Order: sequence, then structure tokens, then C-alpha cells
Amino acid sequence: PSVIQNPASGTHAYLEKCAEIERLFMKMATNGTDDGGPWTVLTSLSKPYPITVEGHAVKQFCFRITFYAPASPATAFDLLANVLRRPEWDELTETTEVVQGLGHGDSINYVKMKAIWPTAARDSLLISHIVRREEGFLNVGQSIEDSRVPEKQAEGIVRMEAAMAGQLVTKVPQDDRTRLGLEGENWCKVVQIADGDMKGWIPKSVIRFIATQAFPKSLTKVCRQLAMTPSSNESLLLRNLWATPVSKRMQDLSPVADEKPTAPKPVIASSRAATATPAGAVVHVRRARWMVWARLIMRYATPAIIAALTSLLFNFLMKRRRG
Repeated sequence: PSVIQNPASGTHAYLEKCAEIERLFMKMATNGTDDGGPWTVLTSLSKPYPITVEGHAVKQFCFRITFYAPASPATAFDLLANVLRRPEWDELTETTEVVQGLGHGDSINYVKMKAIWPTAARDSLLISHIVRREEGFLNVGQSIEDSRVPEKQAEGIVRMEAAMAGQLVTKVPQDDRTRLGLEGENWCKVVQIADGDMKGWIPKSVIRFIATQAFPKSLTKVCRQLAMTPSSNESLLLRNLWATPVSKRMQDLSPVADEKPTAPKPVIASSRAATATPAGAVVHVRRARWMVWARLIMRYATPAIIAALTSLLFNFLMKRRRG
């Protein structure tokens, strides 16, 4: 069987959907460009860590990212699969919440993305499914609707639709080790799929920025964080999930060994509390945010401003000549 460790998830309305998105993810993750697959390489980095971003030939916002991280598959999975830790490494994520734990490995999660000028902020509501397969560790999700988490149009937030999102974390094949010159024992290969409909207006320049800059920057941050993390051959996240009652929430399941049990958390557990910023660091955080906005404005707004001024000057000179 393809699944070698997948304890009973309990009965819930999304069991069949979880099985279906798992099957579809594996198909997208393993369909290569050399066998007629619909992928085109958009950017490829070799240093500081090997990262390749591919774009789908038909879908505008569908990417497959392959990268190699200096950690065991279990350790990398523990960081990537815990939704409440996503803001630690994803440059595009502002906050995450667990709406409901459905059983061992299944949950309903809310993710809010940062606004990238000149577009509005995006959010999504996902059914999340994590499992240990023969190939490695899989974390996959897909958009759903739930009346408890309505769209926030009044706040200017666009609800995007994720057709597929997640990662497959495996051991690095020996051929890849040799080809990439990976030294040391602890390395893993991660294949990430991001396939969605962003809804609303998204300029191509923003999509290009996400594919060629935001993705590599976030994943380089992941690799650097994993390089400082002791590697383990066992996923502590999965171990805790299997040993924890269904009523417990994801923020009780962070991969911390030998931690004393704590009281159950509220229905919605937010990553804001888990990643609270010290008071002394608030100024630096705000300054960093302003720097990000300034760089984005300089990158995308400056050409438009120059073009507008050039047009005004041209019209002025033409009027002077006619006069």
C-alpha cells in the first residue's frame, strides 16, 4: 500500500476529499517536464540551496517548487506541515489559524496572506491532510467553505481558492546528491505545489515577483532555519498527533518532546499568540514592514510615475509647438 502510517482519522465530512487531493497531489508532484508534463522552469538557483520554480503551461497561478533542505525528511516535515509555524518561514503569510481539528492528521485551517502592492490581501480556508507515505511525508490542502469563517470583503480581503497546496518531503536520491554536490548526512528533497485562483485583479508583474523572488526567498529562509535545527528520523508532529485526542488542537501538537500536557485551546488557535513579538522588537518589525513597502513601490510604481511625467511633458511641448 502507498500509505504505511495513517491511523484512523475519525469520521468527518471530508474523508473522501482528503483521499482525492492526496491522489491528485502525488500526480502533480511526480509528473516531470521530460515526459510531456505541463511544467516550464521559471527560475532555478544552485546557491545557497538548490531551488527550482516551475510554472504550469496553462494555469496562470500554478507552481511546482523543488528544493533541497539540510535536514532529515521528518524534521523538515515538522516545520512545513505545522500550519501555525508557517509565518516563521513564508514571506507571503501574515497569520494562520486552526478552525477545527477533525482527527489525526486532518483539520480545517485559515490562512491570511500579506497584501502585495497594488493588490489586496488574500485569505483562504482549507481542509488540511497530513500523512506518512512510502515515498515520504505528505502535507496537502484544498479550499472549502464553512459558515464559521465567512469571507471578509468588508475588510478589503479577497478570498482566494486553492485547488491544491502542500509539500511532499522525501529522502534525497543518490543521483541528486552527486549532481548537486550535497555533502553531509542530513538532506531532504521537498516538492511543493501551489495551485490556485487568486480571484480579483492580479497584474502579471506581481505573479512574476511571487514566482521568481518571493518563493525562493521563503524557501531559502526555511533551509537556513532547518540547518540550525537538530535532525530527527522520527516526525514528532505525527507522533504527537497519533497520541493526542481528537479534541486537542494543532497548537498543542508542535514538535516539542517531553512537554507536559496543557489545557485544550479555544476552537480557533491563532499563530499570532504562538509568534508574539517582544515589545522591544516592535519598532524593528514596523521599520522592516515599511522597508518592504518602499521596495515594492520603487519596483512597481516608479516606472508608471516616470511614464506619466513623460506623457505630461510631451503633451505640454506639443501644445507649445501648436500655439
